[in-house]
Amino acid sequence: MFRPISVKREITGTGENLLLCGDGSQPCAALAERAGLAQVVYLDPPFMTGEQFVRRRRFGTQGWRTGSPSPTYPSYSDSHDSAKAYYAMLRGMIENAWLLLNATGMLCLHLDWRASARARLICDEVFGEDRFVNEVIWAYESGGRARRYFSRKHDTILLYAKSRSYRFKLENVPMARGESRKNHLRRCVDEDGRSYRSIRTGGKEYRYYDDEPVYPGDVWTDISHLQQRDPERTGFMTQKPLKLLDRLLRPLVEKGDLVCDLCCGSGTALVVAEALGCRYLGMDTSPEALCVARARLKGDSLSLEAPCAMDDVPLQGSCDPVSGLVMLTGLPVCHPSFPACTEALDPLEAWSCGWLDAAGNMRVEQAFQRSTKRPELQPMCIVPGQRQGLLVSTVDAAGARRVYRWEEECP
Repeated sequence: MFRPISVKREITGTGENLLLCGDGSQPCAALAERAGLAQVVYLDPPFMTGEQFVRRRRFGTQGWRTGSPSPTYPSYSDSHDSAKAYYAMLRGMIENAWLLLNATGMLCLHLDWRASARARLICDEVFGEDRFVNEVIWAYESGGRARRYFSRKHDTILLYAKSRSYRFKLENVPMARGESRKNHLRRCVDEDGRSYRSIRTGGKEYRYYDDEPVYPGDVWTDISHLQQRDPERTGFMTQKPLKLLDRLLRPLVEKGDLVCDLCCGSGTALVVAEALGCRYLGMDTSPEALCVARARLKGDSLSLEAPCAMDDVPLQGSCDPVSGLVMLTGLPVCHPSFPACTEALDPLEAWSCGWLDAAGNMRVEQAFQRSTKRPELQPMCIVPGQRQGLLVSTVDAAGARRVYRWEEECP
């Protein structure tokens, strides 16, 4: 039978990348080990809104196939004891970012109108005023409209460098020229048939060819906020678009660089870092958030370090130690947000199978995850070899992780 045990770390492949449950504003051994190694630290901390945020997650085969049911769960609290406590937390994250960055590295601190001004002063103190690089304005159209002030429709991303020798390659983010200059430039075609716009000033003609790229400035209006039905949505209310993080990271990183996100949430920065060929470290206080992030990542070489939910929820199934066949038949977990189940495995969102190593870690051999492309969760697998200590790790629909060890029942 499967018996619940506590396994803090799951390792897939070499485990080079890390998802870590912890407070990114506090000293941490994992961060100290990576001091001076990161090329980028991206921070998207709470904005001091005072709100209690929730997240939506699809439930069971039907939910992942059609979008309903999608229950709501608590996500995180953006309520703080005082402004002083909030800025102490923010300072801790910024100081950890400085510790992590290498000589060519960059901090990207994502906030809004509530905290960006004070945050810049903190960054000036930690990094130095002369290390300020950019204040990027991400303007978007979403939500309601204010009547007593101009609607607040932008976020601020502060960029600070560790040193004067920071890396920045604007040529990595070309944009189509489009119609940006049509109002005051003359439309022309040259002798080779290439269209361009031109202006003559001071006796000299300036040409801007339509097939030549332009590059973004520090105000970004062409990246929209994620809409409610956007396929990128993971259920996190404050999730940022992949396109935004792609534009932010591309000028700063090269393949093999380390990207760190100390409040990674659903893992958008990590997904982009992985797509760009970078290594990554994601940290969050919520183990449920880390499970959502892991589901978005390829995870070929990943360590997940997070606590298990040690409760009385049984895992139903069987294992044949000779053939290595593992079969799951049910996870009867209860949660106030769960709808009625139509299938025994509906409460199960993901599971993996592997072995307990000598250090007490789980070495993952195979992993399965529900998705919109594969809403049905595979209930069985064959794990090669006849080793002792076969483990199954589960993630339920609410994001709780549990680990079970197969033990033969005594006759």
